[in-house]
Amino acid sequence: MRAGEVVYFSKMFQAVPHLAQVSDALPGIFVSSRRSTLKAVHNLYPGLATARYSRYFGQLAKGNRALRNADVIVTGSPYGSFLAPYSGARKCTVFHGTYMMLSREALLKNSHFDLLCVIGPRMQGMIERFAPDIALNTVATGFLPFCEYPERSAAYRLEVLKRLNLDPANRTVVYTPSRRGIGSWERVAEQLVRTAPAHFNLILRPHPSQGLTSRSRDRASFKRVQALILQRRNATLDLTSQPLPVALAVADLVVSDANSPAEESFFYDLPQFFIETPEFSRDTLSQLGKREAMHAQDLDRLLGLYDCGVSEFVDNHCDFSDSLDRAIDDSARFAAKRQDYFSWVFGARDRHANQRVAEAITTHLLV
Repeated sequence: MRAGEVVYFSKMFQAVPHLAQVSDALPGIFVSSRRSTLKAVHNLYPGLATARYSRYFGQLAKGNRALRNADVIVTGSPYGSFLAPYSGARKCTVFHGTYMMLSREALLKNSHFDLLCVIGPRMQGMIERFAPDIALNTVATGFLPFCEYPERSAAYRLEVLKRLNLDPANRTVVYTPSRRGIGSWERVAEQLVRTAPAHFNLILRPHPSQGLTSRSRDRASFKRVQALILQRRNATLDLTSQPLPVALAVADLVVSDANSPAEESFFYDLPQFFIETPEFSRDTLSQLGKREAMHAQDLDRLLGLYDCGVSEFVDNHCDFSDSLDRAIDDSARFAAKRQDYFSWVFGARDRHANQRVAEAITTHLLV
């Protein structure tokens, strides 16, 4: 490595879209310990140089050498114990996802960073609540994945839908559940394919933890869903084969578990359909926020996500034959709430967060 270069590090894929945007403005090398993450980077961001970290081969591994010689390490998760040995490098976090909860405990786990890049007013407000007790160096930079959000247009929509073998005459539903254990995939995916009206295209996108690091149960589920897709047509199972913004840029409705992808999709002001289940609902989110010691005002505003679209509780059976159309038809009455919520989480709509992060790293860390 040459002096002044940056190493981007993440074990899991979820931080990759954030880090890849920064690397466009501040070139460096991406390092991961997981083959699945590196494979996804090669597929989605082929211009990003990569190297693998290995616990077993030590300094024989290119990724290990890059980290050892790094001037700056940028990541999206705390990785406190992992990063500790690299005392010669300055450290920066750009977080990952939309970071819906930032309690005092969560903030302490990020206090070892030399620079924290703040994605929007919600995060800034949460940090300021604890500022007297926790000394941090923060810069407001914006939400990095927005940098790769395409412009919505008829031509782009036609190109993407044809590539996915979907019907341009149909409306398109994007289903983005949460991770294994709390997500609705097991309850919803097959029923969505079975019962969604034929005038909808379906893009089913399981959480990256399932799509990229699937277990036998996940693979069995994908096989069943794929069999149903072959019968139905105009549906596709996307195991993180393309960036999320590609799907959102052609969506007419987002079906989710009220998660980070749902918040992101507000960039396009898309109609929302929120799934609630015994595993995760408005009530469980409230309980989780209280356990994390979130400030009451922050928690109240977070729960307001469910007020930005139609919600439906799903237990043992679900039927989407009428509800998808209804969610789109009713979407206008939630428009003001979606805009208010977007402004609270992200601030302005722009695609320049990577430039601001690059400038912040250069100014604060590469000196």
